[in-house]
Amino acid sequence: SCNFEENNPKSSKKRSRAAFSHAQVYELERRFNLQRYLSGPERADLAGALKLTETQVKIWFQNRRYKTKRRQMAAELATTPTTTLAKRVAVKRQYNAEELPSPSVPPLYQSFPYYPYMFCFQPWISGNTLSGGLY
Repeated sequence: SCNFEENNPKSSKKRSRAAFSHAQVYELERRFNLQRYLSGPERADLAGALKLTETQVKIWFQNRRYKTKRRQMAAELATTPTTTLAKRVAVKRQYNAEELPSPSVPPLYQSFPYYPYMFCFQPWISGNTLSGGLY
């Protein structure tokens, strides 16, 4: 199967949410207001000072940037005049679903059947690819 979590029992456990203290959030917010992106050393310094992991700081900044972007987009949408927003209208259907032609598979490589689930196996990737062979 393509679901790799089934094969790895460690990854199937859901990680609990990290609860930051008010002081940690205050410092993260303060730093974010000064600087939206941190370099590796800056992230390491901030993580050490707040007793967090670098990954926690990195994810917090990613989430905070996304939150800022969402708020900005919502504010722009709120200030957009309603006349310029798309309006949903009812349109009479001119066809029946049964009457539509079904999409056909292009005639490329007709001798090779198309099995999308086979992409999970990827037999062309093996240890022999380093020596230049395709198999």
